[in-house]
Amino acid sequence: MIGAEALARSVEDLEPPASSAINVFVTGQPGVGKTSLVLNAVKKLPKDMIAGFYTLEARNPKTGEKIGLDIESLSGECAPLSRLRRGCGPKVGKYYFAMEAFERLVLPLLKPSNDINLHVIDEVGRMELQSELFKDALMALLASPNVAVFGSLPACRYGHDLPFVEAIKQRSDTAILTLTKSNRDATALQVEALLMNIVSSASVSGAPSTSTVEISSRASSPEFASSSISPYTVSFHEHGEPIEKRQRTSDSNTI
Repeated sequence: MIGAEALARSVEDLEPPASSAINVFVTGQPGVGKTSLVLNAVKKLPKDMIAGFYTLEARNPKTGEKIGLDIESLSGECAPLSRLRRGCGPKVGKYYFAMEAFERLVLPLLKPSNDINLHVIDEVGRMELQSELFKDALMALLASPNVAVFGSLPACRYGHDLPFVEAIKQRSDTAILTLTKSNRDATALQVEALLMNIVSSASVSGAPSTSTVEISSRASSPEFASSSISPYTVSFHEHGEPIEKRQRTSDSNTI
């Protein structure tokens, strides 16, 4: 466990000025807890000031077999992201990208709005980057001076990032936090401090919201609850491993 003084110093080093909006992304190896960190941080934020989506596993309700991934907006709308079934879109690994369904749900969430101060994107992954419309919308959002983006990025493979991911990492207005098993508590604190700074700065001119984001019941199962160790830690299984993707069952493996 990292000491309180070290945690405080690391947060202080990354916290931006109150008047600035910064884009924040976490990256790390699969299974390290990126999605858990994103969801735990988002649940503490005022829901009327944020918009976005996150990913979750889709499983066959009868066999428990993983059949792909789904996406869910912070307001509770769901759509398939990928399936094992052929013919539903471009193939990435062993899955097929449900591009049309993905774009229909996600693209409206990426439009800058005077009412939204923070956009959440989990994740900017290899599947999502098959969509040129998604890439264009995300770059436009990152360049918007009035909003911030919080999300997750895949780890580099064979020592190299995807070109689009590398372009995000090189932005001067974007903070990249690398999540590891040894720095999860410190990174969670850094993320919360950054996001609270962004949201509170945006609400200075008006009364701050007291209503926080409610992740749907499928993400509120006991094993996905926040750890009791600290209100800032990511979620953990009973054996101490982070939950990278929550699960939902699907009636079929079709789109």
